[in-house]
Amino acid sequence: MPRSVLLVLALLAGALGFGPSSLLRGSRAHSACRRAVVPLLSADGVGTSEVRWLAPLDPTDPESAPSAGAMVMPLFPLGVTYLPYTSPVLNIFEPRYRAMYNDILFSGARRFMVCNVDSETGRMAEVGVIFYLDELKEVSEQTQDRVKYIGSHSVIGRAQLNKVLNPSVAATRKSYLRAEVTELRDSDAAGNAATANAEAELLKMFENLVDMQAELKEEPRFTEAVKGTLAFGPGTGKEDKGLWGTIVLWQQFLEQRAQVVGNKMQREIQKKVVDFLQRAEESDFDRSKLVNSRGEVRLEDLPEELTSEIRSIQRRYREELEASESDPYGLQFQALLQAETHAARLKVFERVLDVERKRLSARATLQSLFKKND
Repeated sequence: MPRSVLLVLALLAGALGFGPSSLLRGSRAHSACRRAVVPLLSADGVGTSEVRWLAPLDPTDPESAPSAGAMVMPLFPLGVTYLPYTSPVLNIFEPRYRAMYNDILFSGARRFMVCNVDSETGRMAEVGVIFYLDELKEVSEQTQDRVKYIGSHSVIGRAQLNKVLNPSVAATRKSYLRAEVTELRDSDAAGNAATANAEAELLKMFENLVDMQAELKEEPRFTEAVKGTLAFGPGTGKEDKGLWGTIVLWQQFLEQRAQVVGNKMQREIQKKVVDFLQRAEESDFDRSKLVNSRGEVRLEDLPEELTSEIRSIQRRYREELEASESDPYGLQFQALLQAETHAARLKVFERVLDVERKRLSARATLQSLFKKND
C-alpha cells in the first residue's frame, strides 16, 4: 500500500474516531447514560423498575443543613457505575477536587461518595458507592501541574444519595458537592435456602455459557479455568467479593468483546477508506485536498458518500453491541448496584446472563442450518 495512503488513513482514524473505543457511547471517564435496558426486579420477582435518578439539581436552591444525625460525605459524580470491592485509581486535576482530597485527609475520614450521572439530563443516580482513599500521590511536578494527585481507592460499600446540601456549586464549580447519604447493606446478607438455590442455579447457568462459547469458538470467550473462580454469595470484602467479583469478571469480558468488535469495525472502515484513497491516487487526486498544512483531516472534506458509509458501519456495529447488551459501561451495572437485596441482584444478573444465552443459542441454530445446507 502506498505510504501516502497509510498516512492519510492514520489521520482519518484520528479525525473520524473510528477506532474500537468509538463503539462505546461511554468510558470509565465519560459514560453516556441511557435508559436502563435491564429491568430491576423486586426481591420476589414481581414487577420491574428502571434505574433510579434524583431530580436534576437546581443551582438556585439555597444551601441546606443536614438532617439530625445524618451522614454527610463529599460527593464526586463521575458518570460511570463503580462496583463494590474494586480498586479504582483516579487522576485529580480540578481545583475543587484537589480541595476535597485535602479535606478528607485533614479530617481523617478518607471517604466520599461516587455516583453515576445521566449525561442527557444531568441527573445523578440515587445509588452509588463509597470510595475509601488508600493512597494519594502528588504528581504536580511530573505532570507540569496538569494532574495534582493520583489517588488509589477501595470501594467499600454502597450508599444512597438522599440530597445534595450545596447545589449552587454545581454551577459555579468553586467547591465540591456535599451530600446527605445513607450506607446500604443487603437485608438478606445472611442468606437462606431459597437464595442458596438461586446461587447454585446461576452458577450452573454461567458454566453452561462457558461451554456454549467454547463449542461456538466465540472470540473472546471464557476459558474452562474460569469455572473454578466463580462465586455468587453476597461477598464481604476484597478477600471475599462473592457475586460482585463475578459481576466485575463479566464487565471485563464485555470490555474485551467491545475491543474485538471494535477492531473488526475498524478493519471494515479502513478497507473502505483505502479503496477510496487508492482510486483517488490512480486518478491523480490531490492529497492536499484532504490533509491541510497542519496535518489535519476534516470530516467535511471527505466525499459525502464515503462519510455516509463510515457512519453507517459505525452505527451497525454499535447497534450490534447494544442489541446483545454488551456495553461494559451500560446501565445494567447500575441496576445491579441499586438492587436492594442479594436475592434481587441475583435475579438481575440472571437476566443479564440470559441475554447472552439467547444470543449464543441463536448463533448455534444458524450454524446448524448452514451445516445442513452444506
